[in-house]
Amino acid sequence: MADNKLQILEREQHWDAIFKTADYTQVLWHQASPEKSVELIERYATKDAKILDAGCGASFLVDRLLRHGYKEITLLDTSKTSLDIINERVNSEELEFVCSDILNFSTEQMFDIWHDRAVFHFLLNKKEREAYFNVLQDSLKSGGTAIISTFKVGGPVQCAGLDIVQYDHEKMCEELPNGLELIESEAYMHITPKESGQEYIYFVIKSLI
Repeated sequence: MADNKLQILEREQHWDAIFKTADYTQVLWHQASPEKSVELIERYATKDAKILDAGCGASFLVDRLLRHGYKEITLLDTSKTSLDIINERVNSEELEFVCSDILNFSTEQMFDIWHDRAVFHFLLNKKEREAYFNVLQDSLKSGGTAIISTFKVGGPVQCAGLDIVQYDHEKMCEELPNGLELIESEAYMHITPKESGQEYIYFVIKSLI
């Protein structure tokens, strides 16, 4: 338990330091236009859907979703600085901001969409990944959809100075607990602000219970 608390504290300090010191529009994972996430959310969510962006960072996804007519959006991140950046940039009273590590997140609200671009792949041990899916299942409505993006097998092995776990369709299936079903996966090439390519893969997962 002590090791888990230390890992969570280290994650918080690591990501808050990045958003305090770096230009978030120039970090390699930044998307000026998060087209793939928007496309998948629109495919699986009506405009009145309750959406959780887990590990949102300072992403422009929320800006796009608001312009597309979505209003029930909760932004979750371990870095308060990243949430402050979005709050100042978007300035919308409709958003809910939650500063918490993903593994400590709990809510009475149930979501139609769980969106995670590049958080899950930082969980290096099985116990943390099991805890992640426990939180996801406790937060997602029956019949709800989780959209999770990670680095693809054969892609990068690190991000922001941290090791990651690469995934493909088979590896993700092996991680899913009972009650979650992988219904779709799609490789995606992200072009970084430095104009290099990073191989991602998107997973669409349904909650069955």
